[in-house]
Amino acid sequence: MIAIRPPEYFPRSAYISLMQHADHFVLADTFQYSRQSFQNRSKLRNPNGWQWITVPLQGYAYGEPIHRVKIDHDNRWKERHWRSFMYNYRSTMYFEYYEDRFRPMFDEEEWPTLADLTCRSVEVEAKLMQIDTPIIRASELNGAPASVDDILATMDAEGESLLCLPDTAAVNAKTGRDVHVLQFDLEPYRQNFEGFEAEMSAMDFAFNYGPDAAVRIADAGTIQPYADTA
Repeated sequence: MIAIRPPEYFPRSAYISLMQHADHFVLADTFQYSRQSFQNRSKLRNPNGWQWITVPLQGYAYGEPIHRVKIDHDNRWKERHWRSFMYNYRSTMYFEYYEDRFRPMFDEEEWPTLADLTCRSVEVEAKLMQIDTPIIRASELNGAPASVDDILATMDAEGESLLCLPDTAAVNAKTGRDVHVLQFDLEPYRQNFEGFEAEMSAMDFAFNYGPDAAVRIADAGTIQPYADTA
């Protein structure tokens, strides 16, 4: 099964579960950038509940292909984001365990485009979660296909079924392919502050539970045929 999904900035656990259950995962960085999404922001747990960390963009990015959206580097967003991770997670059991593999995104690497950053954040999370699903960037495919149909055609994925999350099931079904939906039901887990907040970056789970987080995220996902989910 192939999963096709725009890259997210330090994606949520459901996104990671989708990667775990797919045979191939396409980072659809040729899709249009969407405001009010997780494409340039992520949710972190904090003492008051949660907070956004948002990557600033140049100009009017809405509707542009993600791999052409430029990041606004005329501020210190990387430093602020790293401080947010440090402040909220430094006291967790596994922060130091992951820190050396995680920190270079904020103090060593440069990101010309939003896709460069977000695709890398997906790859980092996948590596920390020990996911071996092959990951492909749509912008690196021949012709940089910008739709599910065109991506599948470029990959010569004849007969392959699609795996998606519920929010894109209807779009995937329009391809005429066999479509399966990953239903994700993650039970509340111990977080670094009192209470439980859903939809956090999967890094929240990893910092608190270490390697066991990947197992629990995988177990929270079940695959069903699309017709059965209507």
